[in-house]
Amino acid sequence: MFITVEGFNRTGIPSSLWSLMEPHARIDHASGIAVLAIVILVLSNVASNVPTVLLLGAKVAACAAAISPSKEKKAWLILAWVSTVAGNLSLLGSAANIIVCEQSLRAQPSYNITFWSHLKFGVPSTLIVTTIGLALVYCYDV
Repeated sequence: MFITVEGFNRTGIPSSLWSLMEPHARIDHASGIAVLAIVILVLSNVASNVPTVLLLGAKVAACAAAISPSKEKKAWLILAWVSTVAGNLSLLGSAANIIVCEQSLRAQPSYNITFWSHLKFGVPSTLIVTTIGLALVYCYDV
């Protein structure tokens, strides 16, 4: 995974995408935090949370450090919180979700957690928990 992420980084695509997103994802405004959270949520469910942190970590921290040192710490908290919670959004958001589904199917073959049944619970619960955490981080003084 680390080799793949580094190879993807070397293509320049992540830097180009971040250049497009950076002006809208600045954490000195609530709207910037919301945009950053959406980017992290989507990317964590497409590429998984560890690659998301590897791809965005340094860029998000540098952008926030340009605002102030306290914003850099806040940026790491946002990235950590959202990438962690993002795994609950969809069945594919975390390898643990797939493992639990496989184990439940083995334990009781009549019980099958589908992508859509997980999504019905995963989307609202992830959005609620993410919002609560972001509000706490937003109000947190370093």
